[in-house]
Amino acid sequence: MKKIAILCISGFVLFSGIFFTSVYGDGLASEILPPAMIGNKNVTLSINSSPFLIDNNHVGTQINFIVQDASNQVPFQQVTLSVAAFKDNNALFGHIFMSDSGNFLFNVIPDNSTNNITITEKGGVLPGLLGHSGTYDIKGPVFVSGGLYKFKISVLTLGSYDNQISKSYDAAISIPQTNQYTVDDKDDGKQTVSIVAYYDTIGNFQYDKDNKKMSFTMPFNWSPDNLKQVTVVHQELKIPRSFATFVVTKYDASVNGVQLPDKAISIDDYSSDEYRIIHLILYKQEITAISQQQNTKQEMDFTLSPSNQTAFPIIQYTRNAQYKVGLSWDPPQIMAGHTTKLSFQVFDPYIVNKTVGSIPYDFSAIEGKNGLVYHKSGTTNSDGTPSTIDMNIPDNYTGPITLGFENLNGNSFADAEFTGIVSRPAIVPEFPSGVIMISIVVFTAALILPRFLKT
Repeated sequence: MKKIAILCISGFVLFSGIFFTSVYGDGLASEILPPAMIGNKNVTLSINSSPFLIDNNHVGTQINFIVQDASNQVPFQQVTLSVAAFKDNNALFGHIFMSDSGNFLFNVIPDNSTNNITITEKGGVLPGLLGHSGTYDIKGPVFVSGGLYKFKISVLTLGSYDNQISKSYDAAISIPQTNQYTVDDKDDGKQTVSIVAYYDTIGNFQYDKDNKKMSFTMPFNWSPDNLKQVTVVHQELKIPRSFATFVVTKYDASVNGVQLPDKAISIDDYSSDEYRIIHLILYKQEITAISQQQNTKQEMDFTLSPSNQTAFPIIQYTRNAQYKVGLSWDPPQIMAGHTTKLSFQVFDPYIVNKTVGSIPYDFSAIEGKNGLVYHKSGTTNSDGTPSTIDMNIPDNYTGPITLGFENLNGNSFADAEFTGIVSRPAIVPEFPSGVIMISIVVFTAALILPRFLKT
């Protein structure tokens, strides 16, 4: 069963490869600033960064500024910008840049071996003398890590290098940063958890092994002005599938002690064979609600833990988006050596609650990656009521298990996968009858002997 990213899982659009666009300066990979009148021109400035997702060992970042007419998105010619960059309130660089086309491309090359920052104009035979390409290399100890980068931008000329103006913008972009943390779980041992921060730098990661809870912090400005600009805050956690404690059907999460709604927590079991990916996505509504219930410290404190509840049915779309499969099982905890009753329905993905008529299917339960535990071929109920499968689990296996439906209605691309955990049954101590009798005699003697000694 091959896992690939699909367009939608449980109503959640996957972020893999999707380009963020924001209207205000809230620190995403791309944003278009609000248009403003400069003379008789309606001017807007866009800022983009790539690569969109980078690790902590990236070799560079490209930043693109375009000054354009808001009415037709055509760049203005002969534009001069003054750009100053900041991170964590520290100035990184400041420089005046020129572009004949109104399109600016900064190739930022991180270099920690020097304290100096060099800015070199590129392109053409004699850049700067026979015109301005707008392409610049910026090299030095800048953009060496992910996080939130802020810019103060002033437009100095527009349409002509002789047409001097003064218009300022504040903008911000976020360079995603991946951090890895080792946790030591009581049941699953040492595990490596990765967090991809799409807004700002993550810090103070901790794992409470007694309560099975992860926590981490991120700087955040809770001022009313900043809340007006922020549209989304996104964290991505990669949990190894061997970390059985954290591969569950439902999670509890909070920010600054405020419980997040279920819609802010999305599970992706398709994008990776090695990891379950959990997305914490806070839109403006959730961020505003949190701001009304927490104190004024300038950070977000995240927590994530397995929920005591089971979220059934679990919904997955087939790989070709032809069907939607809803799956539940009883008992809620899959146990080694026991039979689990699966209940599932196949839905039309485009019509709410419309089940599909009788179609053939193949079902497999796979331990790890390749070990087949159970297989069944069948046909769904013609009346749309839930179909059932009695799945027998061997008594010698515990850990992650993949529940996969394949060949729905004979289509090899119509498959859907679910991730579960096989747990070890609780062991109830057994005592020989002789031990039980001795215990009764001792207990009885303990009650009677003191009375006998008093007489």
